[in-house]
Amino acid sequence: MRSYRGLIAIVAYHLEEGRVARWPEGGYGVPAPYIDALRRAGARTAILAPGESGDPGELLEPFDGLLLCGGGDVDPARYGAEPDIEHNYGVDPDRDAFEIELLHAADRAHLPVLCICRGMQVMNVAFGGTLHQHLPGLPGLVEHGVPLEGSATVHDVAPEPGSLLSATTKAPALSCASHHHQGIDRIGERLRANGRAPDGLVEALELEGADLNRESTWMLGVQWHPEETAADDPSQQRLFDALVSIASFFGTYRRGFGDQPVEIVEPVHDREDRFATEAALLGAALPGELVTRIEHIGSTSVSGLAAKPIVDVQVSVRSITPVQRIVDPLVTAGYRHLLDPWSDDHEFFSRDSDAGERRANVHVCLAGSSWERRHIAFRDWLRTHPEDAASYAALKRDLARAHGTDRAAYTENKSDFIERITALALAQD
Repeated sequence: MRSYRGLIAIVAYHLEEGRVARWPEGGYGVPAPYIDALRRAGARTAILAPGESGDPGELLEPFDGLLLCGGGDVDPARYGAEPDIEHNYGVDPDRDAFEIELLHAADRAHLPVLCICRGMQVMNVAFGGTLHQHLPGLPGLVEHGVPLEGSATVHDVAPEPGSLLSATTKAPALSCASHHHQGIDRIGERLRANGRAPDGLVEALELEGADLNRESTWMLGVQWHPEETAADDPSQQRLFDALVSIASFFGTYRRGFGDQPVEIVEPVHDREDRFATEAALLGAALPGELVTRIEHIGSTSVSGLAAKPIVDVQVSVRSITPVQRIVDPLVTAGYRHLLDPWSDDHEFFSRDSDAGERRANVHVCLAGSSWERRHIAFRDWLRTHPEDAASYAALKRDLARAHGTDRAAYTENKSDFIERITALALAQD
C-alpha cells in the first residue's frame, strides 16, 4: 500500500511592487531552499498567501503541517513596543496577523509546525512574548548577520538536553547559518527555550507538552536558516524530516488514508529464529564498539503470547550522537529509518520482507536510558506473570477488531495497560 505523504502549508512572502522584474503589481513567493528541504523529506507542498479570507482553521483543514519561513520584522505594535524607525524593515502587518492566526489554529488542530527565523519571532509574539528590535545595539553578542546586506554568520547552537530540538537533531552542537538583526527578549507563555547561541541568545523555542499522541502539538522554532545548509548537513535536514514525518504519520489517520489492518496472530514457532536473524544483521551493520546489547522485546518475545507478526528488537548503544553513525549503516543494511522527534534517547527503524510485509521493528536507544529500562521491564514482567500476559493478548485482539487500520488509535489505546504494568515492573526492579 502506498505511503501517505503529508501536505505542508508554507506561508509566502508578500513581494512589493517592482521586487520581481516584469511583475509590476507585486506578488507572493517562497525561496526555493525551504521547498527543496521539504521535498527531500518526502512532503507535498502548497503555498498560502497572506490576505486569504476565512476562518484560519478552515484554511488549514486540507493540510497536515505548517511551516513559517523568514522575512521582515514583526510589527512592534504586536508586542507593545515603539518602532525602531532606524532599523525596522519589511514590516507587513497583514502577514503578521495571518501567521499568528494560523499558528493558533494549528495548535488547536494539533498540526505540527516548524518556524524559521522570522517565523520563530512570530511564534514568540503569538504566545505573548517580546523581541529585541536590533541585536547590534546590545552589548556582548556574537555576530548574527545583517539581513538587508544578505550577510550570513555561522555559529554554533547548543540544544537543551531533553528538548524537541535535541530529540530532532540528536547532535550535541549545531552549526547554524544565521542572518537576523532581531531576537527573543521575553519568552511567550507555554514556550520554552531549547537552544542558545554561545552568547546566550535564545536561538530555538518549543511549545511545551509535545508528545507522541494526537492531542498535543509538536511546534518548534529556530532562529537560524536550516534550509540553507540542510542539503549538506543531515542535522539541519532532520528539522524538515521531523515536520514531514509527524505530518505524514498523523495525516494518514486524520485523512482516513488507511494502512494495513492491525493483525494479531496466535503464537508461531519461528519467532526466536526471526529475532536471531535480525540480531545478526544489526550486529554486523553497526560498529561493534557502539552496541552494548541486542534484546528481543515486545509480544513476540513472550512465549505463547498472541502478537502482530512482527519481531520487535531493541539495540542499546553507548551513544546516540552523532546519530548518522547509526542511521547510515542501518539504511545501507536495508532498514527504513523513521526519526524520533520526541525523545533524544531513541530512534526507530523497520525492515520489510521482499514481498513488502513488515518483518521487524527496531528501537535503537541509549544504554541505561528509560527507553531501555522500560521495554526490558515490561517484557520480563509478562514473561513471569502469565495472567497479565493473557490480559494483554485479549486487549490487543479487542483493539485490533475495534480500530482496524487505525494503527495510531490501536497504539494509543494500549498505553494505559503498558504504563500500569511497566510501573509495577520498575517498582520491583
